[in-house]
Amino acid sequence: MSDEVVAEFPTDPDGSAGAGGANHLAGQSITRKADPGHLAIGRNIPWSRYRDHISYSSCNEDSASELAALQPGPGKRIVCICAGGGRVLNLLGNGAEEIWAVDVNPSQTHLLELKTTAIRRLAYDDYLQLLGVRPSERRLDLYDKLRSGMSAAAQTYFDSRPKLVSRGALYQGSLERFFTRYVSRLTRLVRGRWIDKLFRCSSVEEQAKILPRWNSFLFRFVAQTICREWFFGLFSRDPGFWRFIPPNVKLHERIFELIHRYLENHLARENPLLWLVFYGRYADEKVMPLYLLPEPFARIKATLATIRFEIIQGELGRVLEGAPAGHFDAYSISDISSYLSQPAFESTIEQVLRTARTQARFCSRGIFFHRTFHPEHGKHFELDQALAQRLERDDHAMVHAFFPAQMR
Repeated sequence: MSDEVVAEFPTDPDGSAGAGGANHLAGQSITRKADPGHLAIGRNIPWSRYRDHISYSSCNEDSASELAALQPGPGKRIVCICAGGGRVLNLLGNGAEEIWAVDVNPSQTHLLELKTTAIRRLAYDDYLQLLGVRPSERRLDLYDKLRSGMSAAAQTYFDSRPKLVSRGALYQGSLERFFTRYVSRLTRLVRGRWIDKLFRCSSVEEQAKILPRWNSFLFRFVAQTICREWFFGLFSRDPGFWRFIPPNVKLHERIFELIHRYLENHLARENPLLWLVFYGRYADEKVMPLYLLPEPFARIKATLATIRFEIIQGELGRVLEGAPAGHFDAYSISDISSYLSQPAFESTIEQVLRTARTQARFCSRGIFFHRTFHPEHGKHFELDQALAQRLERDDHAMVHAFFPAQMR
């Protein structure tokens, strides 16, 4: 992997941007850093206080939703918000011609470099040891084996944070530490035995019999306190989870209700995020984000040998300005609609429309609800309402509204 370079789309021999550039760099990974004008940190996104911290280190969004909405596969060109890197890696596991992984926070792009380089260079057991799934005293040694495969900026970042590596980077994001240090400890202190019983249930019917105790006064009080805006903001260090939630919506009550609704229809033991929330780790290796499982790991490793894969630091809309028109088949933009300012959101959608191929697919999330598009933009999206409802019901993250669509 090369050092960081200025964000420029590669050109074909005739000087035009396009597939020739992708073929020229097939099987390579490039870390690109958008120029300072592209970052907009502190203006469009409230990230300036957080850029030296990993906010999300695992994969707390359910990639199965994006896989269903985007239908990735060979020959596809995809744009994906980086975050903890899980959705990017899970899309890689389904094959593609090209993926751009974009994040405004450089800490997140460095983390994705660590994960992808670990997949390239390590065996599966060492990979899980490095990230923190399995116990290990050799994480720094494993890191030394792969650091030369990362950009100079990523090397500097992790070299200066040996504790982050030695503790297992998978659990060191601000949100993950919020779960492990506060949520899991407090909820288990109050209802530890009941939580263990919940995770032993092998059917929804069996779970339904004990679920009413979820609503006990003490547990409800503790759980809702954890989800209150002041508590969540103070300890999770999330820069904008509730930024556009209407003031009449009570964050703590809504999160509690959505988790309860989920548990009425799905087993807790089959949800990786709930293992993290209630146990502070992935205690069952059969129930983890896809990219941590053995078969997807092997597929991702094979795909990385052939795909054009770019990790780009910058604001999505600005980054897409550097892409040619009609280039991408799919967009996985996570829940940036919950964070971006209105002008930045609209300019991002303009760039999505400009760079989309005919019948490109699109998947966006929003906290509790999805922000509406400008009318001139909205007419270009054909929303799959049935799929949106299914994803909102089944997604492991439980709190998102979805906008899965195809471009008209």
